Amino acid sequence: MAAIRDLGVDTIIRYYDNVAETLPCKTLVPEETHVILQAGFSLLAVFQHNNDNPMTFVTPGRGTLDAQRAIELALANGQPSGSAIYFGVDGVDGAIQSANYEYAKSAGGEISPSRQATLKASMGAGSFRKHQEFYDIYREEAVDLFGGTAGKHGPHDILPYIDTYFRDIQTIFTNFGNQTGIRYKIGGYGGGLVCEHLLSSGMVEYCWLSQSKGLAGYQSFEASQKWVMRQELTTICNGWKFGTGGDFQFDFNTVNPRTPDFGQWNTQVDYAVPFSRPLKRDGVGCYAWRD
Repeated sequence: MAAIRDLGVDTIIRYYDNVAETLPCKTLVPEETHVILQAGFSLLAVFQHNNDNPMTFVTPGRGTLDAQRAIELALANGQPSGSAIYFGVDGVDGAIQSANYEYAKSAGGEISPSRQATLKASMGAGSFRKHQEFYDIYREEAVDLFGGTAGKHGPHDILPYIDTYFRDIQTIFTNFGNQTGIRYKIGGYGGGLVCEHLLSSGMVEYCWLSQSKGLAGYQSFEASQKWVMRQELTTICNGWKFGTGGDFQFDFNTVNPRTPDFGQWNTQVDYAVPFSRPLKRDGVGCYAWRD
């Protein structure tokens, strides 16, 4: 904590996730919240569980489930009323573009072994797997999911599904606030097109601009100054190592000086709500690091 403070960091952004986490120790836990706040930082929470996959938004009811889990975690971590929970829309518009490009390159068929090898080498095995999984779905269901003609879709075609996802979140947050008086604001994290759409439709109060400059609308949204935070490229701290041997790395974010309040909080409320701890996978515990 002291080392991070020395870097000039004021707010630490941490994840909320489902019980079956996509990464070990991804989810903010109450003990960690206490340590971060005691060290003088503010906190901000962003919910992400496969939010880089278009099928997350296509799947009926996901917004409702994610909102309920986010509120559960907010209460367990003592997140005060009036602060924000962001929800990731992490490049799903770009995934539509990639699927259409692949559809043209592969003539609507399966990705050839030679092209698979090229893609794995250029984007990495993990990113390729995600690309292939969605492309296979796109080949079979493009017209049913997005209308029109397969191979002719663009980033705008995912927006109706994003609308449904955030409307479901709004419903859960509004009903919870009316019942309890605890009202959390909603933020969105994503590219320029998505952020502009979410703000203009009134589905979020804050938008955090992803550093993925290749996503549609980045330049115009960045220039609009409507973002409250702009994500910068990943920083790797040389000499800092996780206990597992990996490098210590994180993303700095630039705060828009027009909006110093972006939903962060610096007090912990005791709601006396139990914490549903994430599952450990294959016995993997939380990371420890050495400075």
